[in-house]
Amino acid sequence: MTAKSTKQDKATDSATKTAETIVAAGQESLRNFAKVSTESYENAFAGMRGKAEDLVQSYDEMAINGKENIEAWSAAGTAYGKGVEAISGEWMSFTKKMLDSNVQVTKAILGAKSLNEVMDLQSDFVRGSFDGLMAQSTKVGELATKVVQDAVEPINAQFTTTVEKWHNDAA
Repeated sequence: MTAKSTKQDKATDSATKTAETIVAAGQESLRNFAKVSTESYENAFAGMRGKAEDLVQSYDEMAINGKENIEAWSAAGTAYGKGVEAISGEWMSFTKKMLDSNVQVTKAILGAKSLNEVMDLQSDFVRGSFDGLMAQSTKVGELATKVVQDAVEPINAQFTTTVEKWHNDAA
C-alpha cells in the first residue's frame, strides 16, 4: 500500500504544482492586465487633464482680462465725467461773466448822454464779447482735448496690455 500511496502522493503533488503554476500564471496575467490598463488609463487621461487645466487657465485669463477691461472703461468714464463737469463749469462761469457784462453795459447805455456815447459803449461791448468768446472757446477746446486724452488713456493702456499678452502667448 505504500507504493500505491506514493504514486498517489506524486500525482497529487504534480497536480498541486500544476494548479499552483496555473494560478501563478493567472495572477501574473491579472497583474499585467491591471498594470497595462492603469497605464493606458493614465496616459489617456493625462492628456485630457492637461487640456482641462489649459481650458481652466484660459477661462481664468479671460475673466481677468474682462475685469481689467471693465476697470479701464470705468476709469475712462470717470475721467470723461470729470472733464464734462469741468467744461460745463467753464461755460457757466463764462455765461455769468457775460451776463454781468450785459448788465453793466445796459446800465451805462441807459445813463449815456449822447448817441455817440451809446455807439461807443455798444461797440466796446461787442468787441469785448467777441474777444472773450474767442478766448473762452480756445480754453474750452484745450480742456476738451485734455478730457479726450484722459478718457482714452486707460482704454489705450488696457488695449496695449492685451495685445502684448496675445503677442507673447503666440510667440
